[in-house]
Amino acid sequence: MLFSLYKATLDDEIRRGLESSAYSEMEIEGVRCKLRRQIEERTRATGGVLAIFAAFDAMLVMTKSSVLVLIAMLVVEGLALYAAWYLQAGCLKRQFNKALRRGYPGFDHLKL
Repeated sequence: MLFSLYKATLDDEIRRGLESSAYSEMEIEGVRCKLRRQIEERTRATGGVLAIFAAFDAMLVMTKSSVLVLIAMLVVEGLALYAAWYLQAGCLKRQFNKALRRGYPGFDHLKL
């Protein structure tokens, strides 16, 4: 295989614990804070990717490429950024919220 995509997932033990209501509210808050930190770090890491994309866009402008090429590049870059964010942060967020909703239906204030 030439390359593979890494999809971040919530630890199975934590997910099962949330779904079976095995944690206290303080423990859930601790897990939530840890995940929020991870999500923020992964979201900040996209800054480097944005810089690379900006360089590509600047090269397209400097070489006087057509407007359609620039628009197409911006669309592709936007989709790539969203896909990267979803695979690295969005999945963690969705899995935590889903497990929390199953095990603790009244704890909406702890969602990410």
